[in-house]
Parts: sequence; structure tokens; C-alpha cells
Amino acid sequence: MSYLPLKGNESFSSIFKNPDLVSDSDHFRIYVSKNEISFALGMILPKKNIKLAVHRNYIKRTVRSVSDEYLKNLKISLVFLSKKKIKLFKKNVLRFEIDNILSNVESKIK
Repeated sequence: MSYLPLKGNESFSSIFKNPDLVSDSDHFRIYVSKNEISFALGMILPKKNIKLAVHRNYIKRTVRSVSDEYLKNLKISLVFLSKKKIKLFKKNVLRFEIDNILSNVESKIK
């Protein structure tokens, strides 16, 4: 595991109050805040947006692996959240969307 997990209401609230970057895609939104420690990752994937636990877990695994690929050397805190209901769950489409949004974050932060 090459990231610190964001835990607790305070760590999420500080990122939501003053993010350095907000990036959107069709189903997801990312809040990024620079920090002095290392890469930190938090995810908010509510059951109301993604019904099946299998799908939520797939998204979590995908976000972790793609963020490890693009963002592990950056000193940022990132909150990844689903912003609307995913009605048609297609793994390849969602993987492409996650890959695209995280690569955009990498290019904007560097």
C-alpha cells in the first residue's frame, strides 16, 4: 500500500472546504489538496449510488491501482467520490473514466 488512507471527518472536511483542484467526470468527482507528508487517498462511494458491494469494491480496487500508477509520488490528499447513480455498470467504461480523471489530475497538479 503506497498511500495513507484518509480517516475521520476532519481530514475529509479540510479537503472539501479549500481544495486546490476539483475535477469531474460523468459519474465521479475528485477533490485534491496539497499536503506536506505524502499521497493520501479517501473514497466516498455510497450505497445509494452504487447498489452492489461487488461494484463498490471493484471501483475501490481500480482507484487504488490507477492512483498508484499516476499519483503515488505526489504530496497530495485526494478524495474520490461518486456523484450520481451508476445505472449501467460496465467495468471497461468505468475503468476508462477513472483512468482518465486521475491522469487529468496528475497533469494539472504537476
